[in-house]
Amino acid sequence: MDYIEIALPKCKVFLTQKEFQSLLMRDTELYKLGLKRGKAISRNLKQHQREEDKYLN
Repeated sequence: MDYIEIALPKCKVFLTQKEFQSLLMRDTELYKLGLKRGKAISRNLKQHQREEDKYLN
C-alpha cells in the first residue's frame, strides 16, 4: 500500500490517498487552495525547465 508522507515540524504523518482525500473533502476551501497552489507550482517548475533548456542548448 502506498502512503502519502506529510512532514510536520515535530513528526511525520502517513496517510493513504483515500484517507487524505477524505480529509480534503471535509474542507472544500482548503482543497481549492491546494489545487490552486499545485497548479501554480507546476507551471513555475515547467517554466524554469523551459528557460534552463533554452539557455543550455
